[in-house]
Amino acid sequence: MADVERLPLATVKRYAYLNVVASFLVWGFALAGVSMMVTVSYKSIMLDMHWSNEQTTAFMAIKSLVSALTGLLIGHAFVKFGLKRVYVISLAAIGLSTSMLYFAYSLPIYYLAAGISGFFSIICNIAYQVTLARWFTARLGQMMGYAVLGAAFAALVVPVSTTFLVKQYGWHTTFGLAGLFVLVVLTALVGVLAHESPERYGFTTDEIDPPKAGIPAKPAIAGPPPGDEFKALLKSPRFYIVCACVFASGAFSNGINEHTTLFLAERKLGAYAAAGGFTMVMVLSALGKVFFGWLFDKISTKGVAIAWALCGIAVALAFPVATLPTMVVFVAFRGIAQGGAVVQTPILARHMFGLRPVAQTISVLMGSFHLGAAAGIFLIARFHDMSGGYGVPFTGIIVLAFVASAVALTFQPRYWVNYKKA
Repeated sequence: MADVERLPLATVKRYAYLNVVASFLVWGFALAGVSMMVTVSYKSIMLDMHWSNEQTTAFMAIKSLVSALTGLLIGHAFVKFGLKRVYVISLAAIGLSTSMLYFAYSLPIYYLAAGISGFFSIICNIAYQVTLARWFTARLGQMMGYAVLGAAFAALVVPVSTTFLVKQYGWHTTFGLAGLFVLVVLTALVGVLAHESPERYGFTTDEIDPPKAGIPAKPAIAGPPPGDEFKALLKSPRFYIVCACVFASGAFSNGINEHTTLFLAERKLGAYAAAGGFTMVMVLSALGKVFFGWLFDKISTKGVAIAWALCGIAVALAFPVATLPTMVVFVAFRGIAQGGAVVQTPILARHMFGLRPVAQTISVLMGSFHLGAAAGIFLIARFHDMSGGYGVPFTGIIVLAFVASAVALTFQPRYWVNYKKA
């Protein structure tokens, strides 16, 4: 039943696209943008604060670990308190936690900011993905691809401008200003643009985003309430296999992402080359996001398997990097592969487990992803410091990516609009 008077269909469809715009801004600046800033600032932080590689990169490891634990437990909050309310509050908290880095002159404050950022970033991340999953059916992958293009837009300015500002004013001031932007400007915009679900206006998701001509809309599958349906999923081995693979994808996607600029810096390509290389990864990932979003709508989980295999190939291309051309090849493949990993979660949740428990399934899958990312960041740094380079940890990442890809080929997207039972 609608919470308000039924509005014209055209108006409600416009709300759907405004959600994509809101997601674009949130992903580009509050989520990916802040993470880009931290990553490209690592070298300056290490030199300024005299911290080791492991101590410095632990920021994102802690952030990912807190995000993982929060994601595993937070799904019920969206049902209890309302999606948009939790969404906007979390976005404001990301701004506050980013501003905290202005005061981070010791590891405890640095790590506390990481933990707070991780707690609210995962909630905000889940919120925008659940929102899109509630508004789109046939074009969910495509809309996810458009939304996460925000990272590509941010990548055009964030890494290089961050490098410049850090050199001119220091990393503390740079993060203080960025946090204020998220808290004041971005939170206000999303409060206006975001809409919770089409049901609030008397429409179903299929009415807003119907299947293409010739493909009949599948009737809603009757079942228990979302909470009970999710509890049933927790008894399914299939659910834990998917979680394990998503955990692995966090390690070979976000895990290596946090070491990209440090890896390029070790290859003696210069600070701006390292920042520019990271920018190229994020900009080229725009192509990957749009391509894989389209591919996921066409072949569903088989596309996820392809994306994971490409992640392994991209890491393998890091080994020959010694010159600008070899760096370009590495970051090109790395960027495209990263795009697939970014848009995978709502596809796996919606296509494999349905819409009814989507808030809970996206939460747990995102928690698994960030737990894998935390493990990946930490283990890559640890084996780097133990072995004196990235060769050993990168080899492990390659193997992990191909194993996960092989398992993903067995996934069955039973709730996908084009699914045909074998």
